[in-house]
Order: sequence, then C-alpha cells, then structure tokens
Amino acid sequence: MTSSYGAFAYAYDQALGLRFFESVSRLLVEILTRQDIEGRSHLDVACGTGLALPFFQARGFRSVGADLSLTMLQLASQRASQLVAADFQRLPFRCRFSLVTCLYDSLNHLMTEAGLIDSFRSIRRVMSSGSLFIFDMNHPDIYPAIWGLAQPFVAAGKNYHLKMATKFARREGVGTAVVTGWARLGSGERVLIEETHRQRSYDELTIRRCLTTAGLRPVEVLDFDPYDEMGTMAAAGVKLVFVCRVSEP
Repeated sequence: MTSSYGAFAYAYDQALGLRFFESVSRLLVEILTRQDIEGRSHLDVACGTGLALPFFQARGFRSVGADLSLTMLQLASQRASQLVAADFQRLPFRCRFSLVTCLYDSLNHLMTEAGLIDSFRSIRRVMSSGSLFIFDMNHPDIYPAIWGLAQPFVAAGKNYHLKMATKFARREGVGTAVVTGWARLGSGERVLIEETHRQRSYDELTIRRCLTTAGLRPVEVLDFDPYDEMGTMAAAGVKLVFVCRVSEP
C-alpha cells in the first residue's frame, strides 16, 4: 500500500502538476509518434488530479484514471468521468489496455523493490502483447541534489502557499518531504495542509531488473529534464522515462 495525498491535492496542480504536465506532454507526443499501439484504450495509473486524461482523450483514447487518493479523484472528476479508486500494486481491472501511463514519479513512492515489482506485475496483467507502458521515475542523483537541501522549497500563489522541507537518507536511499501550508477551495474556504511523503531512490539498473522480473522490457529509456534544471545542479539527470512492452514468452 502506498501513501496517498490528502489536502495537498488542492494545491497540487498550481504548485507542481500543471507545469510538469505541460512539459511531459510534449515528450508523450514524441513517444506516441514513434511507437505503434494496438487499440485506443488507456489507463492512467496514479492519475492524481487527472491532467493526463483529457490529453489522451483528445487523441482518440478511451481513458480511465486510477488513484489511491480520494481527494485526488474528486478533483480528477472535473476532467474525466471514468475513475477508479485503486492501489497500483493491486489494480482491479480484468480488461486489457492498449496504453498504460504512470507519471509524476509516482512509482518512487514505493519503498521496496518487491513493491516496485508487484506494481509492474499488476500493470503487466492489464497489458496485451501490443500494449505500451510509459512511466517516469526520478533520477537517483536528484535526491541528494534536491531532497538533501537544507532550505525548504516554497511555492506560493493566489490560492495556495506551500513549504516543503526535505531530507535524504543516503544509506537507505529514502527521501522525506514534510509539506505544510494551505490551499483555497473554489468556495473560498481555506484548508490547511500538513502531510509527510516518502520516496525511494532507484537507479536505472534496478528498475530494469524489476521490469524484467515482472515480464516487461524497456524499448526506450529517455533522460528527461522537465524544467531545464541540469545546468543548476550537481546531478547526472533529473528524470528517467521508460517506454515498455510485454516481454516475449
């Protein structure tokens, strides 16, 4: 079971989500141009506020979003109607999807390799031989470079104010973010935010090994710098985007 987002969901799009999806959507267009997909059914795992769903629907896909956070799904319902509350380690679907996506480094929230393998196996079960699976994970160098900063990250706007205090335990490879602040709802009500989120650092070799164990194979692994940060930090990369197929029997 992964931790889910609570009140932070109300500030997520403004603080992080919209800016990230604007960047990653351009990469998704490039990937879809290169890769053949059989059919037009789409599952967005850990869909969050549903930013990806209209994007794929506009391209002819029948999209379904799945997330563990009921608050996120409530917000996603403003963008899409096909939504399911589900943990990506135990997806409840019996059908197969032509395309599966899992964005926003959601898989980094899994604390063990066993949990990562379980999630990949769960996703593999809803894929057919012609399906495509696209996901991103943080480059391991990001954790000491960004999550290890002494000063908290502050994001603020008209309807939200967030402070994210982070730390990184190198030996365990685990980053912790304490998120505090507030967000204003459409009604004008202000909700307080106080949540703790944890992420695990995984290198490319480990991710590849977990994919292989789950019956998946990467056909592309892309370095992705969504905010053009590479020149400002001591890191070899920002994100890794994996494009995967089902392994041959």
